[in-house]
Amino acid sequence: MILQGKARAPVREVVLHCAAIRTGQFAHMGPFQVFATVNRWHTERGFKHGFGYHGLFMPDGTWYSGRPFTMTGAHVLGHNTGTLGFLLIESQQVTHIGRFDDWFTAAQAQAVKAKLREIDGIKQVSGHNDYAPKLCPGFHVESGDWL
Repeated sequence: MILQGKARAPVREVVLHCAAIRTGQFAHMGPFQVFATVNRWHTERGFKHGFGYHGLFMPDGTWYSGRPFTMTGAHVLGHNTGTLGFLLIESQQVTHIGRFDDWFTAAQAQAVKAKLREIDGIKQVSGHNDYAPKLCPGFHVESGDWL
């Protein structure tokens, strides 16, 4: 089990996010360029440690690490302790709550599930919209679909 932050809180949940970008905005960028762009956005918004997620998944399923899993994230107000934030880079601009495959790829679904299997102790997968009135991640997350 992963223990997070100074309080060593057990990590039991992963929260999925979308980038809230225009269709094609990151189409010609590699994972490092996407990370650097989101890091700049988060730094400009005053996030103490920049990139608030623990990693991101590109449309081809590539994983790019962000914050260490042992560091508290900055991805869902009031629910960062004991959670990991995973950013999925959408293929189409998220305009409503739809289905996973409206915005994301099968490669991303496979990669997220594989990453979740690597992490001991995860009991729940949720979406940002479970904690805030947002479209993010663009679909209703059901834990059973991921674990």
